[in-house]
Amino acid sequence: MTPELFRQRRKTDLRALPPGIAPWIAPSGEMPDDEPAGAELLPWLMDPTRTPAPLYASADTARAAQSHGVTRLALESLLRDGQIAALPDGPLPMDIRNAEDYRFQDLYPRPPRWQTRRILDFHPGCGRQLNIWCQEVPGLVYCALESDEAAYVAQADYFRRANVLPVNDYVAEPRAFAVRETAGVYHLPTWRFDLLPPGFFDVIICVDVLPHLAPRLVRHMLPLFHRCLATGGGLYIRDDADAGFDQDLDRTLSQLGFVLEFRPYLFPGEDIHGLPRLWRKVDPRRPAAGRPVGG
Repeated sequence: MTPELFRQRRKTDLRALPPGIAPWIAPSGEMPDDEPAGAELLPWLMDPTRTPAPLYASADTARAAQSHGVTRLALESLLRDGQIAALPDGPLPMDIRNAEDYRFQDLYPRPPRWQTRRILDFHPGCGRQLNIWCQEVPGLVYCALESDEAAYVAQADYFRRANVLPVNDYVAEPRAFAVRETAGVYHLPTWRFDLLPPGFFDVIICVDVLPHLAPRLVRHMLPLFHRCLATGGGLYIRDDADAGFDQDLDRTLSQLGFVLEFRPYLFPGEDIHGLPRLWRKVDPRRPAAGRPVGG
């Protein structure tokens, strides 16, 4: 995967979009002449500033080590290619964040509320959420949806180097691409959201992304998330949005038919960055009872 290939595919695809949609569904309409900063994988793995800020909870050390097992595969590949001089000690900050996120994404494992096997990761950074899930779920279907060029190229490199699941990349092979039940990584740009099957995903992950997107894109994607989730599926959100954004988001999700299942209680004055929330798509014929865990 190269920046040039991504730009060409974006240019070709966006010709088919209605006027006015391209600037917000696929940013950076002006194709840069030089490779953008950040397209290389290594900074995404090693630079702590690229990792979403920590949660309030301490990470499970066993889960962090489990995540680093996959991170190390990518690092070993970079070492063989001479891109790093030695393997860093682990777990890395991204592995710690994975352990923290997984705790909440899999909040109700017993009894099994939902069999999580098909995951959509929206703007997934380097693709780190794959690390633990690919070891916990047989037959995992992991779909990464991204619009940023540098991030997309880094993700493709990470999936290739980690090599934990077969990779199906829309940009590389658009004609053959389809999201299927077959285990694997399915990588596609945001503007091809039409390729996401309805009622398919068990969990959708949005970590440190929604407040940083154009409001129009957020309004467009939220109904899509509801359409793509299976009934009973979960929408996991973690970010540092301000109160105004959170109120608008909560109202929109409720109107779409999501029910807030988990949001931790915060003591007055407590400074928490990256508040995790778990929303559930419920069957409208069976209204959810009770209140969200955590108040």
